[in-house]
Amino acid sequence: MTGPVAVALDVGTATTRIALSQPSGVPVVESRPTPRGDLAVFLSKLLESGRKRAPGTISRTTVTVPESWLDGTPHGIRAYERLRWTLLEELGWPDVGWVSQAACVAADALARAGRPAEGSVLVCDLGARTTGAALCSAADGTVRVTSVAVAEGGGRAFDTAVAASAADLPSTPGPAPSSATTVGPTAGFAEMFEGARARHGRRAAVVLPRAWSHPRYRDAPVYRVGDIDVTAGKLISAFAATATALKSVVSRVLADSAPPATIAVAGKFGVFPLVSRVIMDEFAPPEPPLVLGPAAAVRGALRIAAGGMEVAGPEHPSVVLPLHRLRHGLLEVREVPLDPAAEFAVQDGYAVLVEVPAEGPKLFAVKVDGADVPVRLPGLAPGRYRVGLRPSHACPGVLVLAPAAGGEPRHYPIDPDGTGQK
Repeated sequence: MTGPVAVALDVGTATTRIALSQPSGVPVVESRPTPRGDLAVFLSKLLESGRKRAPGTISRTTVTVPESWLDGTPHGIRAYERLRWTLLEELGWPDVGWVSQAACVAADALARAGRPAEGSVLVCDLGARTTGAALCSAADGTVRVTSVAVAEGGGRAFDTAVAASAADLPSTPGPAPSSATTVGPTAGFAEMFEGARARHGRRAAVVLPRAWSHPRYRDAPVYRVGDIDVTAGKLISAFAATATALKSVVSRVLADSAPPATIAVAGKFGVFPLVSRVIMDEFAPPEPPLVLGPAAAVRGALRIAAGGMEVAGPEHPSVVLPLHRLRHGLLEVREVPLDPAAEFAVQDGYAVLVEVPAEGPKLFAVKVDGADVPVRLPGLAPGRYRVGLRPSHACPGVLVLAPAAGGEPRHYPIDPDGTGQK
């Protein structure tokens, strides 16, 4: 028996996961290392693999968007736009919803037995590249992200630090490392370290918190990598930068906020035993964090896709594009709202096009909450462009100017200070 199938997608730096609903209620989850190229082919095959176990007509697709993609930086903008282009243009997936990764993790946390379906949720997400925190609020089946902070440093930085500190690790080349696992100065180290962590997980969970509080245990071996024992002290030293980043982002999102009702820890590196220990020591929550693991975001996204919970968009400033044109000899000004949820701006059923003159663009004028804000457009060639707005937690939004004749879109963050310098 088949029926409507909800789909959730989480494209991470290291691993991509897809989840599909089933009538039995037990989701199908497929995961693969994220490739450097051929993302469209990769995602198509991943979806095909999942649909063999969960056949049916796809009703809705929810895609998680990491908070690090919404920080207004070139890396985040390019990553977000690359995935949008792949899903909407290359693959043509219909009815795609884009949802904050933190909101998805919060949805997964709220689905846990014994947890209230409302209240505040602090999400700590430690992935391969970044450490992030977000404060979410939940009420009446709806989740909203209210505060976000992201810092560089995550699982890959930790692996690199461990490899650098373990100078006696065997240097003979191992299997050719993939792009998702090349992290350390020793060839094949990532694969060996990954295996050691899987084998000695229970020992790490006991030894590391004890060594964190009592330095006399820091010479105790934790992981056996090749012919070398990696001690608790080396692991704690390698974790120091991540611990600092974690404390910083959590402090920033909790500033002037009441203690959260629930703390959820997600991401592959979130299962490292010292992550929860830092949170307990630094912030003294009434209950230990829920350690949800690396699949929390895609599970929560599937819950949202299946209609089990809604996500309210963050309260963004109003961004409006003033359009000037001559009509019957008179200058007419119309204000077109730029909606972050839409692909591009539309007016009277037609795509809004702006013209960049041959002498090059001047300051691009938008209105943010009614105030005129200039945006500089360096490197923009003459021609006609579609206009869109991408969401950002670091600024009012990111302008997207896509050539009407086709070609690579350009991205310009809107400076929140209105100086046009960002």
